[in-house]
Amino acid sequence: MKWTFFTFGGNFMWEDIYNYQDWVIQRNLVSQKCRLLDPLNIRRYSGSFEQCKDTLLKYIEAYELDDLYEDTVIILHGFGHSKKSVKYIAESLKKYKMNVICLGYPSLRRGIVYHATMLSIFIKNLDIKGKLYIINVGASCLITRKLLTKSNNYRHYNIARILDINPLNSGSDLAELLAKMSLFNFFFGPMLADIATPKAMAMPRLPHDIEHGIVFAPVSAHDIAKKMLARFDSFPFSTPPSEETYAETVMTLEQAYYNPLKSPELERVCSNFIRFGRWTDNETLSTESLAAMKVKRISE
Repeated sequence: MKWTFFTFGGNFMWEDIYNYQDWVIQRNLVSQKCRLLDPLNIRRYSGSFEQCKDTLLKYIEAYELDDLYEDTVIILHGFGHSKKSVKYIAESLKKYKMNVICLGYPSLRRGIVYHATMLSIFIKNLDIKGKLYIINVGASCLITRKLLTKSNNYRHYNIARILDINPLNSGSDLAELLAKMSLFNFFFGPMLADIATPKAMAMPRLPHDIEHGIVFAPVSAHDIAKKMLARFDSFPFSTPPSEETYAETVMTLEQAYYNPLKSPELERVCSNFIRFGRWTDNETLSTESLAAMKVKRISE
């Protein structure tokens, strides 16, 4: 067995193609070589996918890593981020009887169609026995939409619920502007043009029979982006539909955060929706409870 060493987790040049209790098999975008990482991001093996998986099976037997649960939650990070950005939400879900996976994908190196194809392969490799839940952050909601429109029969994924956090279902005006400039396309990759408003609006919506929720957690830095866009009065921005029209179950948290993914409120409502299909763990939603949660708008 080859020598081991710590890695940085492969945030931009590696893609996750298999995950078992935070043991991850990744593939390099350039060499197509695979490697096996343990939960501490220590490289345990390098080679083909089959070789890495065989090595993982030996570790599973040696460490007695039995299957934990049947239901699985996959969390997709946002554009330009890594799976480390969603670890707080993942930790809040791990105390429940579900396998929680933070999926890493190279958002700055490939486009939406490629990511959707790899997500399909990733799900098939998992061989999930129970239900599947998907949490999208930002532009990753478009990857899930493309995944379900690419499949002739999306029901074989056995998706129970999909939750979007600060989604870009209608695309991004800022991405639409930056995609006009070759320099930004070079740095941000083909996904920049894919999340621009025209392409996002042209993509089919999620099937109506999948339970879908959206939670908005305002980001304080968004005000800066709006001021930047206001300077380009001559740019013909699109007029997309409101994000709230993409789901029947919508919530907006009032308090703005520099990093809302670390918000205890957001973690609480996300875990409640994934488990119960509603924002609280109570059967009824009183005016007092909504006020205590700082909810500005909710519809169920």
